Amino acid sequence: MKRKWLGINSLILIMLNACTTNINGDFCLIYEPVYADYENDTPETIRQIDRNNIVYDEICGI
Repeated sequence: MKRKWLGINSLILIMLNACTTNINGDFCLIYEPVYADYENDTPETIRQIDRNNIVYDEICGI
C-alpha cells in the first residue's frame, strides 16, 4: 500500500513539473520594478518591495 501511494505521489509531482512555463530572456529586460504605496501598504510589504528592487538594482546596474 505504501509503494502504491509513493508511486501515485511521484506521478503527480512529475505531471505538475511538466506543466511549468520557462521564461527565456534576460532578467533585466523582463523585470519591472515595483513601487510601494506608502499610505496603504504594510511595513512588511514595503520591506519586500525594497528587497526586490535592490536585487534589480544590483544585478542590472541601474
